[in-house]
Amino acid sequence: MFLEINHVEKVFKTRFSKEETRALQDVDFQVQEGEFIAIMGESGSGKTTLLNILATLEKPTKGSVILNGQDITAIKESQLADFRLKNLGFVFQDFNLLDTLSVQDNIFLPLVLARKSHLEMAYRLEQLAPKLGIQSLLNKRPFELSGGQKQRVAIARSLITAPQLVLADEPTAALDYKNSEDLLKLFETINMDGQTILMVTHSANAASHASRVLFIKDGRIFHQLYKANKTNTDFAKEISLSMSALLGGE
Repeated sequence: MFLEINHVEKVFKTRFSKEETRALQDVDFQVQEGEFIAIMGESGSGKTTLLNILATLEKPTKGSVILNGQDITAIKESQLADFRLKNLGFVFQDFNLLDTLSVQDNIFLPLVLARKSHLEMAYRLEQLAPKLGIQSLLNKRPFELSGGQKQRVAIARSLITAPQLVLADEPTAALDYKNSEDLLKLFETINMDGQTILMVTHSANAASHASRVLFIKDGRIFHQLYKANKTNTDFAKEISLSMSALLGGE
């Protein structure tokens, strides 16, 4: 199995009291290589905590996360940055691009940190840029780009290292409808090329582009839906109904 989330729990304790907040409770699911999964839930449901654990930014109180046979929750703190660099790609809602660097240098940044040669960096970008439609943007600065263009650049930066897993946190939140649709179709294309993607989103429309949707409520997996042969429109309606049931406590 590509990714296993095994009975994960996360308890936060306040610094000056014994009060505990249980953010995740017995979260247990598996991900096949090449899946595109959306994670949904209301604010405070635990979905961001789950994403942070998958990103190795937090450790679970109990349970384990196994990526291609490696327990990533057991990696030493001193080795985590290197692990993320080599295995994980990140796409954020606010892009996290550096205006002082060109688009090309923003994309190269993970490879610079990994000490790759300029020849290899140029080769990887040459392969990647046409797929994302960013060839004409490479010499610009991020402040010269639209939101949709910035997110394409952010996706290029997340893919340039050929990560095992891409984690996306509300990637369409800062975009209008057209740019959101363009971005989600891009995710679908990337996924069809074999990239495994986990995306946290509030949007039923965004989630409808995934192959499976997991719903989290009160720190537990409440429900899941598979897209199968449904259209995006029909799947979005089904997702909205499930979200209504989740919010209504049915």
